[in-house]
Amino acid sequence: MLAIDEAVSSRKDALPACLDGENSNRLVSLWDMLERYAFGFYEVVCHLENQYQHAKIMSSSSRPTTVDASLRQALSKSLSEMRKECDALALEHTSGLISHHEAQILRKGEAYTYHEMLSDLDTLRFSFSAELRKRVFLRIREENEKYFQKDDLFGIAVNTAFPSCITEIRDAGNCYALEQGEAAVYHLMRVLERGLRTLAVKFGVDFSHTNWHNVIEAVEKEIRKMNSSLGPDWKEQQKFCSQAATHFMFLKDAWRNHVMHVSDVPYDQGRALSVLGHVKDFMQALAEGGIKE
Repeated sequence: MLAIDEAVSSRKDALPACLDGENSNRLVSLWDMLERYAFGFYEVVCHLENQYQHAKIMSSSSRPTTVDASLRQALSKSLSEMRKECDALALEHTSGLISHHEAQILRKGEAYTYHEMLSDLDTLRFSFSAELRKRVFLRIREENEKYFQKDDLFGIAVNTAFPSCITEIRDAGNCYALEQGEAAVYHLMRVLERGLRTLAVKFGVDFSHTNWHNVIEAVEKEIRKMNSSLGPDWKEQQKFCSQAATHFMFLKDAWRNHVMHVSDVPYDQGRALSVLGHVKDFMQALAEGGIKE
């Protein structure tokens, strides 16, 4: 049986991340992202831009004003691929415009002119960029991605022993990934509370009130009553449960009281990561020790 002391003390306090400037989290539009990063539709956009420039030249020259069949076919292919990308990004207005222009090209056929092509692509460019700028995203640091949207952040054993904690653990990881330290610690304290409630239930202690101190003292009182009627390993069980209760009291004083009440000390990324690591180790130790909901 893993001792609580060993599990908690084995993790060193994490240092805060020291990234700033371009690497720091900030709100960006999807348009900003497309300008900076190469997504799957980059080639499609380039094709349409080349076709736009070609139409611009042809519409202002003395050459034939109608679009030949091969270019109409290439344009239709580019529009079809672009529509698929817009559908994937939920750019409904631009996708609808593309469908309209595809139908116009098909309907007009050989009568489709470069002036119309230029006007159609101009409209799509405006709609596309306008819709992209309305889509706002939050960029996550690369080193924080491993904490985001993880259902097994504390491992399968913890999920199995404490199924009610799965959502709270995932939310804690999400908050940490988004650099919301105090929110992350808040969810972590809710994880610990479920662990304490499980321990209280094991010893028949009332958990109807929210005062951890009273609950922990009542649990410790019941632990002292443990005896050989529990089996040959009762002393080992008693030691484990006693360590668990002691650490609950420590965690209450160290973190819970601060996060549940106004505190002058903020939970930055370093402190939040330290709390996350300790709570993870502690919950894993509880699960390995047979404490479960």
